[in-house]
Amino acid sequence: MGPALPLLLLLLLPWGAEGGGEAGAGSPGKKTLSLAGDLVLGGLFPVHQKGVPGAGGNGECGGPVNEQRGVQRLEAMLFALDRINGDPRLLPGVRLGAHILDSCSTDTHALEQALDFVRASLSRGAPGSRHVCPDGSYAIHGEPPTAITGVIGGSYSDVSIQVANLLRLFQIPQISYASTSAKLSDKSRYDYFARTVPPDFYQAKAMAEILRFFNWTYVSTVASEGDYGETGIEAFELEARARNICVATSEKVGRAMSRAAFEGVVRALMQKPSARVAVVFARSEDARELLAAAQRLNASFTWVASDGWGALESVVAGNEGAAEGALTIELASYPISDFATYFRALDPWNNSRNPWFREFWEQKFGCSFRRRDCGGHSLKTGPFEQESKIMFVVNAVYAMAHSLHNMHQALCPNTTHLCDAMRPVNGKRLYKDFMLNVKFDGTDHDHVRVCQPQRLRGPRLPLYSQASHHPLPATEECSHPPSTYQPLQCHGCWLQHLPRLWLPVCPYGM
Repeated sequence: MGPALPLLLLLLLPWGAEGGGEAGAGSPGKKTLSLAGDLVLGGLFPVHQKGVPGAGGNGECGGPVNEQRGVQRLEAMLFALDRINGDPRLLPGVRLGAHILDSCSTDTHALEQALDFVRASLSRGAPGSRHVCPDGSYAIHGEPPTAITGVIGGSYSDVSIQVANLLRLFQIPQISYASTSAKLSDKSRYDYFARTVPPDFYQAKAMAEILRFFNWTYVSTVASEGDYGETGIEAFELEARARNICVATSEKVGRAMSRAAFEGVVRALMQKPSARVAVVFARSEDARELLAAAQRLNASFTWVASDGWGALESVVAGNEGAAEGALTIELASYPISDFATYFRALDPWNNSRNPWFREFWEQKFGCSFRRRDCGGHSLKTGPFEQESKIMFVVNAVYAMAHSLHNMHQALCPNTTHLCDAMRPVNGKRLYKDFMLNVKFDGTDHDHVRVCQPQRLRGPRLPLYSQASHHPLPATEECSHPPSTYQPLQCHGCWLQHLPRLWLPVCPYGM
């Protein structure tokens, strides 16, 4: 096995009135973000991290705010909706609304929240099932729920799997911006699901190729419990066996684990002294705790990690010593400059439509609205790191909008309003006839299209580095400070010779 590299390489694979509101009866204190529209899209984002068992707070939703993967991604959907509604060429005369919920980073809570998306279908019932009054009219019980045309989300694979199982029963299309589990490629089970990110097969193959390139043939593995980590590490092990790479020990981590349990995992890795490389397929929270445990135990490994760790500085912060020498994979994407301008201009006074923004603001700046000391802060000052999957969120919203636009042109010609053929939208036809055939110019003019997986070419994998002591020459200037993530040259690497991947919106798992 080659020596551990003193750097961090990052590999890139390619309902009511406007404003935030409270849910209805039966869900006291539940926050929702609702924007009125002719057609309403559901949104599901991990605004909060999962609560720690036994730590009090609001149960599953008692964790801190996810500043990047939660708030930034949610605002990316709102940003995309604002642009679409302001574009006279896209769905002219038809306004897209939103009904956005917090998954709290757990599949069970997300499934409970997602019931909001199917209430309109449940209220309609089967033909002939509604109660008919003596005068021939139908019984109406309060305000009818808003029909959801399609759903953007979820983030984590286990969340998307649970929600997809529900939405398919009501023929509601779903586009995820971050779920990479290979399970979601099974169209016999997830026949209304699409995504803007590739399945884990691609990064599993890349990880195995990296190990083979460096002749690291005896490694350990660590996976997060759940669909993302377990199916990802299974895909890696399959690729590893094909390249004569042996696995010394396989460990699992989860958010319910204590600090001592994470240290136990690190000790188990240390029991295999010949396996100094650890392959990690884990959520960001689990990767952070794993690194923290390794730091406490002064353990040294060469980590090869999936996009759950990716380019997130928050995973490494405070654990730089343990992280040094790691290689991590991130999906190829481009920052959207207009989104950065949009997000940095937000504050609690001009963004009242987001009911979680005040909580984000308090956490971000360590202030309190009760103490009235939050007024002197701004997102315009200080560094801004755009979350790596913002582009995928925006493309997911645009894919849904272009699909609806094409459907409107086909079913409601010569009108700029919704016709009876789209009241309500037929989800099966939207998905099969329009979403699977959509193509358009996406963010920064990248060509976006839907295609079958066998038509995809190999992902593009430029290199990034975090090297506190031995920075490598960058191929281009980077917005980050020196000695953090920077693009690198990789002469002779398998990674450099992969053809460029078209950036499709919903191709993976079709």
